[in-house]
Amino acid sequence: MTVRELPRDARPTMTKPPLRVRIAKLQDTQIDSVVSIDLACKQLMQRAGVPASELPARGLAGIAKLTKVHNVLVADADGTVAGYAAWRDESPGVAYLEELAVKPELQRLGIGTRLLDAVREEARAVSLPILVTRCWAKAARGKALLEKAGFALLSGESGQRAQRWREEQENARTPGEESALAKEGQVVMVQSLL
Repeated sequence: MTVRELPRDARPTMTKPPLRVRIAKLQDTQIDSVVSIDLACKQLMQRAGVPASELPARGLAGIAKLTKVHNVLVADADGTVAGYAAWRDESPGVAYLEELAVKPELQRLGIGTRLLDAVREEARAVSLPILVTRCWAKAARGKALLEKAGFALLSGESGQRAQRWREEQENARTPGEESALAKEGQVVMVQSLL
């Protein structure tokens, strides 16, 4: 009698940190898992009170589109696709973290931290001095992770580059839009990479 291996995402839920977390560029074979993680995380955010209209799941086409202008990194934890991060270089030379998502049942095991470390490493490699992201105020876990990782709310003391980024974002709003900097219920967080 042979033992059949469980599909990657059907393995039992981890309750302790994985033995091995590997961060690599998104591969075609991981796209379906990343789509599932994106959906699960968006549903979790909606249960926390973020309106579904403000945070739609990306789906297959959305993830494919994301790869066109972002560096997309995937965390593999003990053979399971556990999360992903997407970031890009934005004017005036800042790293912008578009997405950081970890499968809900694998959160709080260090996977998000490993993804953030990889994003910071890539951004430093291309000499970007700061990392900026938007976070939903109702996303207590996500905000706590960012704060623990050294992010702070964007303020007048965040440095010249962050202030120029803020000005560009505010000037980019479309007619009728309240702000291009952040949607209602979002906060902007920044971290120095120097």
